[in-house]
Amino acid sequence: MAEPAMDRLLDVRVTMRDGVKLSTNVFHPAGTGRWPALLIRTPYDKGDDLLPTYHLFIQHGYAVVVQDVRGRYDSEGVFQPLEQEGSDGEETLYWVAHQPWCDGKVGMLGGSYGGIVQWQAAL
Repeated sequence: MAEPAMDRLLDVRVTMRDGVKLSTNVFHPAGTGRWPALLIRTPYDKGDDLLPTYHLFIQHGYAVVVQDVRGRYDSEGVFQPLEQEGSDGEETLYWVAHQPWCDGKVGMLGGSYGGIVQWQAAL
């Protein structure tokens, strides 16, 4: 399957209330527009490329946002499993919803720790 036409914003620094900057990659359909977004927060290294599994979302008009959680890989701060995920998730969701490429609709996805961060943000 061919990679969809998409724009990449790599290593965008999303600043949390306490000043810690979380490294975030944004992938969205090529060109200008406003798309619903899917947020994936991971302690497993977001890398520089969008996994082929997520190309389908780009093809169907979604932005995909992948973020290293606090203290992991390219994000600042200290990794304290589960402790920071509620507030960092909430602040990141707000940030995504207010970007010029987002239409204000944001969902989350992921399994394992990536699933836990969704529950923490939802609380």
